[in-house]
Amino acid sequence: MKNLDKFGQFVIANLRDKAIQQHLMLQRGELRGKTIQELQSKVVSLPDEQKAIMRKVVADVIDTALHDFLFALQDAHDRRLGIELAVDGHNVAEQSGMLQGEPLGEEGWIKRFSGFPKV
Repeated sequence: MKNLDKFGQFVIANLRDKAIQQHLMLQRGELRGKTIQELQSKVVSLPDEQKAIMRKVVADVIDTALHDFLFALQDAHDRRLGIELAVDGHNVAEQSGMLQGEPLGEEGWIKRFSGFPKV
């Protein structure tokens, strides 16, 4: 697996998919933390149509944050700010040239590595 794909698979699994899974658990009432119980009870009681909208909003927010973070990494590399990310000793921003675009499209990380390519 290429270094860039290794990074993409890691980011999708540990950031995007975990966050979406956490939200789905909230919608199903499966979270046990005391601090989340009030919010969870409100979400569980929502109609299915509103829950579907919430899933799309959550995925959109996560994808936007992921895009902005990857853009910031690429920008930091391009402007030589001293913030670099290496996978197996290779700089992923240098390999990509446009990290923020890597998750997108038919060949993007979301399509290839996510358990939730369409939410």
